[in-house]
Amino acid sequence: MGIEKKFRGHYKKIIILWGFLLLTFSAGAETIYELDFSTASGNVQNWFEKIKWELRRDVADMNLRFEEGKLVIEPTEEEFGVLIREFEKKEYLHGVSKIRIEWGVDQYPLGADWSGPKDKTRNTREAISFMVFFGDTKLDSGFVLAPDLPYFISFFLGKDEKPDHVYFGNYWQDGGRYLCIPCDGSIGKTFITEIDLSAKFFELFGKKQLPVTALGIEIDVKKTEKVNGRHSKAFIKRVEFF
Repeated sequence: MGIEKKFRGHYKKIIILWGFLLLTFSAGAETIYELDFSTASGNVQNWFEKIKWELRRDVADMNLRFEEGKLVIEPTEEEFGVLIREFEKKEYLHGVSKIRIEWGVDQYPLGADWSGPKDKTRNTREAISFMVFFGDTKLDSGFVLAPDLPYFISFFLGKDEKPDHVYFGNYWQDGGRYLCIPCDGSIGKTFITEIDLSAKFFELFGKKQLPVTALGIEIDVKKTEKVNGRHSKAFIKRVEFF
């Protein structure tokens, strides 16, 4: 009886500890911000404007549409566009530890090329990228006609790029980093990009992560070739911040 009683007490402690760990994990996995296109329908611009996103440059002309639970972007001209959400100070996302993106590409822009040294002008284009901006201090863009921007990490899907490489754009080299994760050049596949954002920010910039102050979905197919009547085609299903 004494042994059985001790075993029951020990078992009870294990159950309590396990429950505590589950609660801790759940708290750590709390969704801080989410973009979910699984049930989105209707006019794309109206949908985004209702959640305080803006359409800038040529993005409204890129055949945006909701299709089978995803946002589809299919530019037929050499264009550059951005969907962006700039948070007010009271809306900044604090304590973000992880980002998770479900997305894919049906056609990569022919002529995009991120290879070469960062001091060389390259044709840095993408069918889709998701940008995360940190803090509100703007850093020099390196070009008089390009606006200064805060620190940012831009996740993109490329055909020939490497998943273990940190890329630089032609501008914003002080505060901008571009990561192709994952990056195997597949077409029509849904990729899961899942990153420890706080650790990655420290790795890239050598400092503690700043609050997230803006988000963007960027498409840049300038100086690329048209194939199948379009310059690229990409989709995004969901973005989550934990």
